[in-house]
Amino acid sequence: MKAYLKKYPYLIVLPIVLAIVGFFFLTREPEEQEMDPVLFSTTNITKETNESSSNQDWYVDVKGEVKRAGMYRITQGMRLMDAIDLAGGFTEEADQNQVNFSKLLTDQEIIYVPKNGEEIPTINENFQQVAGTTDSDSKKININTADANELQELSGIGEKKAADIIKYREENGSFHSVEELTEVSGIGEKTLENLKDSITI
Repeated sequence: MKAYLKKYPYLIVLPIVLAIVGFFFLTREPEEQEMDPVLFSTTNITKETNESSSNQDWYVDVKGEVKRAGMYRITQGMRLMDAIDLAGGFTEEADQNQVNFSKLLTDQEIIYVPKNGEEIPTINENFQQVAGTTDSDSKKININTADANELQELSGIGEKKAADIIKYREENGSFHSVEELTEVSGIGEKTLENLKDSITI
């Protein structure tokens, strides 16, 4: 045995080295991972902002041929069909062909479900007066609720720009001011100046 160890002396040293290395790794305290304070702060702010915007409460007034007409609280991004569901659904006499189920809702919007054969435009004019809209405002086109045909009645708004306005509403929600219309592709300050007397929100 002694002769063997003399021939291979590293066999004595190797276990000692391995024991020291093993002891070092076992006794070393793990390093605490530090989070970049700037990244941590930015992440929290972004999260809080998203939660705040998603929790914003809006209200709509649902009338006509629904089972429970009344005012309902909604959140940004909800569709017209969501409001109908909150109101208990349609009655048997509801004319669902005149309802755009996918329409994006806006705050303080009036939703009217007509009976079969009932005309909506006359009803809407009455609702504008009930909601406190002035006569001058009732003549203006609401860029938050107008469809493509109504938008094309505006000076300088063709089929493409009308489609761009509707696309902007669907992606970003309702306009908060008429000046925000310049955020739509193809609509600049000059176009807005020509439209200011003809539009409202």
